[in-house]
Amino acid sequence: MAHRARGGGLARRESLLMESWDTERAARFCGDLQENEVRTMHYLGLAYLVLARRPRLQLKVPLATLNYEDGAAVGAGERGGFALQLIFTCPASYPLQVPQVEIVEKRNVSESLEQSLHEEIAQTLEQHLGLQMIVPVVTRLQMMLNTEMRRQPIRE
Repeated sequence: MAHRARGGGLARRESLLMESWDTERAARFCGDLQENEVRTMHYLGLAYLVLARRPRLQLKVPLATLNYEDGAAVGAGERGGFALQLIFTCPASYPLQVPQVEIVEKRNVSESLEQSLHEEIAQTLEQHLGLQMIVPVVTRLQMMLNTEMRRQPIRE
């Protein structure tokens, strides 16, 4: 409310700031933010593979439930886990624009679960526009996979 009373001064200052930035400075700013997100993933101990840094940041992030073992047979009394990989392709102006997120190499992931994951990705990206988006997406999807795994009936 205080911002409106001043005649939109905040919006005007933001507009002047963006106008004073040349494309090289803006590209450097976005590149620094992208590099900071990769560092954040490293510091948090999240698994990732950088597929490309230029012209667009592209990351591959594996996700799996704790009980998932690739190729392992699920015995009586055990639950089958989930595994997938996410590929994030960030536009040059990321995080000011949302990245493209693909779910690939799915293991034991049903179509309904995949649809729920896509919805969660879209919601998380919308909520974090302008901020780091990859770490929140990875964290939320990991939580969803673990929750879904606990809901699965025990196989007999």
